[in-house]
Amino acid sequence: MRCAHVAAACAVASAALSALVACDGALSAGGGPAAEAQAEEEEQTVSDVPAGASCAGQRDCAAAQICVAGSCRYAATSRTGEILAAAASAQLEAGDVAGAVGTYAQAMEAFGEAEAPVPPEVACGAASAALRVAADPASRETAASYADRCFRSSVPGDPHRAEVQRALARLRFDGLDVSLFDRESPAERYFTKQQSRPTTDAIEIALSIADRDHSGYATVSESLRSEQARHAIAECFLADWELHHRRSSEASLLLKFETRMRDMGDYDVFQGTVEVSATSDAQGFEPCVAEKLTEALGPGPRTPYPVRAWQEPFEVAARLQ
Repeated sequence: MRCAHVAAACAVASAALSALVACDGALSAGGGPAAEAQAEEEEQTVSDVPAGASCAGQRDCAAAQICVAGSCRYAATSRTGEILAAAASAQLEAGDVAGAVGTYAQAMEAFGEAEAPVPPEVACGAASAALRVAADPASRETAASYADRCFRSSVPGDPHRAEVQRALARLRFDGLDVSLFDRESPAERYFTKQQSRPTTDAIEIALSIADRDHSGYATVSESLRSEQARHAIAECFLADWELHHRRSSEASLLLKFETRMRDMGDYDVFQGTVEVSATSDAQGFEPCVAEKLTEALGPGPRTPYPVRAWQEPFEVAARLQ
């Protein structure tokens, strides 16, 4: 009888031990909340986790990222993409924005072919360049999609995002729906709202300047009324409108003209130089017009006089019709 009790106890213990072993095996095989979370993390693609978080060591970075110089970086890369991105950056520095957009597109394609995520500096560089030349609906949609990729590949506060954010802030008056950048997945179209930003043809520009008989005055005065000069004034008005939404703006400016010798071997023709400057410390419209008109007027007329200089104040007013 006693042996029977001992045998029964042993059987119960053996069953409990078997159950414990089975449970432990299930946990080690992937069961339990921790294992499920790990499985979900493994299901994520590399690009689901943006790069750029600060790190002190490898343990601070997400899977498939490495800690480089205190920042988490994608481990997978495309050397071709890196080289093309460097070339695009050089094109930007040289002023070839349109060329840089094309090279950035090639760089991102190279990363895709290598099945490597696009680094934040490349995605945001491409977006920044594309936004600078986005002048029609198709190019604006492309630039917005690049911006979306920039946001998804980088962490908040990444300095590469700053220029992209500023450019998108200006485009919100051109029908851009900024809320679409908070969607879980990229949108098919981003310019889905009614345009509210005035167009240049809706701006009335008035120029007030006296008539003078100074050397070269008539030519410079005519240039101030040219289509190029009016476009520069309109662009300054729109930039100011985006910040303050004023329906009219005025600027008090000073037109400066001076002749200089074209070269030391020619004393018959002298090259004139033109400069427009603001007359106050006002910010926004006035200094913008001064800078843009100086660029638009370019070199002044050539005159047969060795030394001539004059200054003339004038007024510019712009308003929405």
